[in-house]
Amino acid sequence: MKDMRPADIAALDIGVVIAPLGNPLGGDIVMLAETARQEGYNHILRIAEEWSAGINRFERRGESLLGAHDQGRLIAVGGMTVEPSRADWLRMRRFYVSRRYRGRGIGRRLAEHLLEHARSFTPVVTVHAGSDDASRFWQAIGFLPLTGESYTHTLRLT
Repeated sequence: MKDMRPADIAALDIGVVIAPLGNPLGGDIVMLAETARQEGYNHILRIAEEWSAGINRFERRGESLLGAHDQGRLIAVGGMTVEPSRADWLRMRRFYVSRRYRGRGIGRRLAEHLLEHARSFTPVVTVHAGSDDASRFWQAIGFLPLTGESYTHTLRLT
């Protein structure tokens, strides 16, 4: 996150603001995690748990954690971390958009901001799509499916 430039913060035309999430993370991530958990997604709670434990604070080179806010309320989150299997690549992770905000382009814009940030640090971004819907989402952005790896899709940035 420390590599985030002011230009990476954007106000969207629909009133949603995308900006880095920082230290301290705040209670809004816990509320978003509960919303996600009710849909069967536990990966957002891991952001708060790993942050509190000091395991992952999105501070390594190229890493970033962004949130989308609507009237101050966190409605979506997405992160970029070093790809565990390739230190020169980055991995999109912990990506979630609240159900009532899906289909409005918020997820795409959040991903685009993370990818634009990643261009300065890596030639390739990976993602592990946890569902068919997620796979379709990532492919619509330009990621290509892949098998036999710990990630399911890659996107070449150069």
